[in-house]
This record gives sequence, C-alpha cells and structure tokens, in this order.
Amino acid sequence: MQVAVDKSVVAEEPVSKAARAQLAKAADEIVGSVFYGTMLRQMRSASMKGEYGHGGRGEEVFEAQLDQLYAKEMGLGKKVNLSDAIVDRFERGAIRAANVRERQKAALKEAQENLAAMKPWDAERKLW
Repeated sequence: MQVAVDKSVVAEEPVSKAARAQLAKAADEIVGSVFYGTMLRQMRSASMKGEYGHGGRGEEVFEAQLDQLYAKEMGLGKKVNLSDAIVDRFERGAIRAANVRERQKAALKEAQENLAAMKPWDAERKLW
C-alpha cells in the first residue's frame, strides 16, 4: 500500500541551531579526546627523556591530566572534518526519523479514513 505524504509536513531540518551547536561541541570534544588524546599518549610513551628539560616526578604524575586538557583544547581549536561528519550523520538520522514519524502519521490517518468509509458489520447476515 502506497501512502501519499504531504511534502509540506515532512521535516527538512528537525534539529535546531542550538542543538546543532551543542552537538558540534560534543563531537569536537570526542574527536579531540579520541584522536588527539591517543596521539599524545603515543607521543609521551615514545619520548626520550634526557637529563634536562624534563619536569621530574610532578610531570610524570600529572601528564595524563595535562594530555586530556591538551586533547580537549586541540579538538575545540581547529575544525576537523571528522567532527563535521559526525554532526552531519546525526542530523541525517534525526531527519530520517522525523520523516518516518510523518509517514506513520499519514498512514494511520489514511487507515482511519478507510475504516470510517467502510460499511458497518451486519452480524445477522455476516456481511459488511
């Protein structure tokens, strides 16, 4: 059964600008922590520590926290195409979900109209 959907009710952009900005910030933080954080951990594990230029025990204790801050700032600093791709993917999913909901509403309305147009059941003769 094909359901006719009014194109004016189909959502094109169900995500508000504020929600998109919040999603973009979260995606930037994820990209920063996952990719830049991993890069910084690898860099720290491969670094050669000399006699000079090393922060001592304090650096060793707090370098993981410092790397987390660096990764977060790096993720927020420069726009990365990956974070834009994550935001676009979530937006397309939201648009698709809104379109499915609208099609379901249209199908339900059409079914209710068809049911209302049918003749009532005649129990004695077992006919519609």
